Amino acid sequence: VSLISFGATEDFKVEKKSLETTVYVCGKSEIYHRVTSHSALGRCKSGITNMTESKAKSLGKRVCKCKS
Repeated sequence: VSLISFGATEDFKVEKKSLETTVYVCGKSEIYHRVTSHSALGRCKSGITNMTESKAKSLGKRVCKCKS
């Protein structure tokens, strides 16, 4: 009986790619936007923060209701 090893015991690390959507929030606004070209973000004076949509929702923010 012979044992052959092909390195199968080595742990393989698989990078988990995020499928989360990035959204944008102006300052402390309760509304997030899905595109940086939104006119409200163009008027933002207090800085734009980007985060995942799930993070925005967990912070109590809601999606902008306009079309773009």
